[in-house]
Amino acid sequence: MPPTDPPLGALVEVPAGRGIVRFAGATSFSAGKWIGIELYEPNGKNDGSVQGVKYFNCRPNYGVFVRPSQVKLISAEPEPAPAPPVSL
Repeated sequence: MPPTDPPLGALVEVPAGRGIVRFAGATSFSAGKWIGIELYEPNGKNDGSVQGVKYFNCRPNYGVFVRPSQVKLISAEPEPAPAPPVSL
């Protein structure tokens, strides 16, 4: 049984570091399936866009695309949204 791709929002580790899955699928820059990761550190190569095509949004140098075989799943649970500030 082939491994399944990490779900969007999953915490993963890739050669460039840890991050969150923001894209999974085909791209126009290269054949085959790609996983787009928003990294925690600026070790990436893009801002979620490649050759003028936007696949996801993140800060410059925080985005990276890797093959599914390079992705190590840390947690499939999406990161919780930050709690809103409490006003007293």
